[in-house]
Amino acid sequence: MAAEGLIRKAGACYMITGEGFDIALKVAELEGKAGHRRVNHEELVKIRFGWMRISLMRLAELFHKEFGDELISIVLYGSAVKDSFQLGRSDIDLFYTVEDDSRNVWQREEIVFKGFQSTWEYRACDYWLKAQRFYGYPEVTTASLQKSYAKKFQPMYLDMISHRAVLYDAEEFFQNLMKKLKEALKALGTIRIEHSDGTYLWFLKPDIAPGESIQISLG
Repeated sequence: MAAEGLIRKAGACYMITGEGFDIALKVAELEGKAGHRRVNHEELVKIRFGWMRISLMRLAELFHKEFGDELISIVLYGSAVKDSFQLGRSDIDLFYTVEDDSRNVWQREEIVFKGFQSTWEYRACDYWLKAQRFYGYPEVTTASLQKSYAKKFQPMYLDMISHRAVLYDAEEFFQNLMKKLKEALKALGTIRIEHSDGTYLWFLKPDIAPGESIQISLG
């Protein structure tokens, strides 16, 4: 393995190299595609980093284990799917939707992440990132809504229109919301302006009259 550049001598021990870690992740990802059947692998490839793909497959599985049929959708958005993710600076933005009768969602989410941090996927990625002199596995910032509230327009949806990875979506619930939102924004004549540094702003209704309110229905 050392001759192939997969490991290197580090004192009295051996340490996996970047190439070796990448190969190990590719093998794990192939095995994961067979085991994680509920994860949308076509969407997963939107994520740039292999270590993030393999670990988030496991995270999605843990959400399924905890919420079961109450889970409706899991969506990754933000820098992780826009190729602007910066190790040591960016976090992972994750949004999920559950049924209206779901209870103790935050407490159950905490159970999910405690389990996640004990998995080999998380620990391996955390160790490798620290070995590269980063602070470790990035913080996963979550937002969640029950189904009835998710059907109402949320400002954060604007961040998901063009850049998102829908890891799970029962009956295409979230994808249909995005389709309706695009249609609503088109009807309003919405304009999105992006600056050279990647920041952007929205003019929801450029010809809005003084005192006029804007209503966007996704129901």
